[in-house]
Amino acid sequence: MPAAPKTAQKVATVEALGEAVAVAAPDAFDWFDHWYPVNVVDSMDPSRPHKVQLLGLNLVLWNDGATVGGEKAAGSWRAFEDSCPHRRGPLSEGRVEDDGTLLCSYHGWRYDGSGACSDLPYSPESKRERHQCSASCASFPTQVADGMVWVFPNRAISAIEALLKPAPLVSELHDPRPGEDRDWQVKIPAGVRDFPCGWDTMVENTLDPAHFCAAHHGTLGDRYSDPRAYTFKTTKKVSRDGGFELDGDMGSLESALEFVPPCLVKYRPNYGAMPFEGALVLATYCVPTAPGKVRPLATVLRDRAAPFGETLAERALAVFMGPTWFPGLVPKWFGHIASSVVLHQDAALLYEQYRNLIDEGYEPTKPGSKSFNQVCYMPNDVDRGVTAYRRWLQVHAGGGVPWACDDALPPRGSEDIFDMWDAHTSHCSHCLDAYRNFGIARDVAAGAVVVAALLPDAAPRLPVGLAAAALALGIDRFMGLFRRYEFSHHDND
Repeated sequence: MPAAPKTAQKVATVEALGEAVAVAAPDAFDWFDHWYPVNVVDSMDPSRPHKVQLLGLNLVLWNDGATVGGEKAAGSWRAFEDSCPHRRGPLSEGRVEDDGTLLCSYHGWRYDGSGACSDLPYSPESKRERHQCSASCASFPTQVADGMVWVFPNRAISAIEALLKPAPLVSELHDPRPGEDRDWQVKIPAGVRDFPCGWDTMVENTLDPAHFCAAHHGTLGDRYSDPRAYTFKTTKKVSRDGGFELDGDMGSLESALEFVPPCLVKYRPNYGAMPFEGALVLATYCVPTAPGKVRPLATVLRDRAAPFGETLAERALAVFMGPTWFPGLVPKWFGHIASSVVLHQDAALLYEQYRNLIDEGYEPTKPGSKSFNQVCYMPNDVDRGVTAYRRWLQVHAGGGVPWACDDALPPRGSEDIFDMWDAHTSHCSHCLDAYRNFGIARDVAAGAVVVAALLPDAAPRLPVGLAAAALALGIDRFMGLFRRYEFSHHDND
């Protein structure tokens, strides 16, 4: 595998916020020298490999715990290049064997957690050890933190060296600010969801409090009553490694908005539809997976002492978080579906916005690109988070990710922005199990229609049959939420 791309080593002049800024590239942000969360542990089946992408790298995650007596040991989550060194077959199509090795399904070669080849079945016994020494997999450092698997996408350093570099964890959970004494109820990322829009567009979206009022009308805001002339100010200036923070009159005393490189955004909402006064933190990792794709992983923190009010957002959050006295009452698959309702309100907007920016000439990693201010008009304070982020990206981070793959995008309109199956359900253990169980219930209800038709007494045949048919159809329609569903702003009154 070729070495991971690095930010260009040159001095350039870029236009950011309407002014010329000198960028010393040797000091630029190194995208491949940071930890990224890539999946949620409790949504992953440890008996199977999981395909993921990061910065254009194709990876496979798998757990090396052995299975004894039908019980899978805890093991460690590993990250390999999704390419068998034999003939470059995808290891994500392989199997995790009972001895805790990863087997390539193409020819049966096996690898242990370190990446070493543990079995090469076609080699003669006399040559097997020598062949195995030349057949190791490309592996990447991993760790588990805050319920997620993290990957360090630089193979040039050891796992120990990587662990010495701090991951951008949510500080409220590990290093709260002086004077902040809150008992947080935490909802680990509400499922894994892949989106066909630029990761930078998703970061911009999460740094934009104004969009909550309009784009999320009926769930997190009211497009008619919430918008007003909010005032925002910078409380922590933009820097390469520190990101930035802002506060505004729709936020609490703490920073309302914070960007932590490379891809964490924290938001403490406090406006008409979401009057939480600092008692709620939305922490979203907008993970750059591939060109034109992003994997948002959002952790929700709520102060247990804060009461829920009567707004729709507060009532929805109460259901989503579940009661503090019975945290497992609301099934996780329900939270995954519910959160997708909010994501689908953004889907078409972000997909088309990303493509529109490119069409307007904004491709900041390429020579001759227009500046963000040349293609967008942002006269108001509420856009300060977006402006600060685009400044950080251009001045400190080379304009964007130097992808480890070709950056060509599929034709516009060829991607299904409302897909649920491939984007989430098929690789979420909670939702896949729920989908199968609902399928059984649907089939049982359909079978009851046949049974009703065979009842010896004619009187109950019609009502029982109709009730069973209605139940079967209702379950099947609900199952559609696991496969695909659309959202229309025009129809959202």
